Amino acid sequence: MIALGAQVVAVGPKGERVIPIDDFFLGLFQTALQADEILTEIRIPAPPARSGGAYFKLERKVGDFATAAVAVQLTLSGGVCQEVGIGLTNVGSVPIKAVKAEAALRGKRPDEATIKQAAQLAAEAADPAADLRGSVEYKKDLVRVLTGRALRKAIERAQKGA
Repeated sequence: MIALGAQVVAVGPKGERVIPIDDFFLGLFQTALQADEILTEIRIPAPPARSGGAYFKLERKVGDFATAAVAVQLTLSGGVCQEVGIGLTNVGSVPIKAVKAEAALRGKRPDEATIKQAAQLAAEAADPAADLRGSVEYKKDLVRVLTGRALRKAIERAQKGA
């Protein structure tokens, strides 16, 4: 939802409130919902033509929490990334929007050097904790690898939709 720029709608006694997904998750098991509000809707914008997305994760076994996960959604125009969203999960206390990685791609042709740079920036945005699934360094490198794979797949899908 972060890569797609989703919004959530909360309703309470004061009426309806639209919250960008980037602002919804505040901490571990904590959201922007007030005590008297309920989430009633999630708005996910439909991607335009020449868009592609991909989601990659690593989990120990099917159904387990991911060690790290990356979602990418992008739109190409004339071979250039016009819009790009990159979301990281399970590598911080909240889902992370890889803003610097997105900026490294926006307005550029997604060649291998640009993809590698964006993947490295996404890894730098990750803030994982060491646990039984791996060290901080391992998880950051996992984000780098998964981001590169997700970008390549999203680009391939966007090019097919042209």
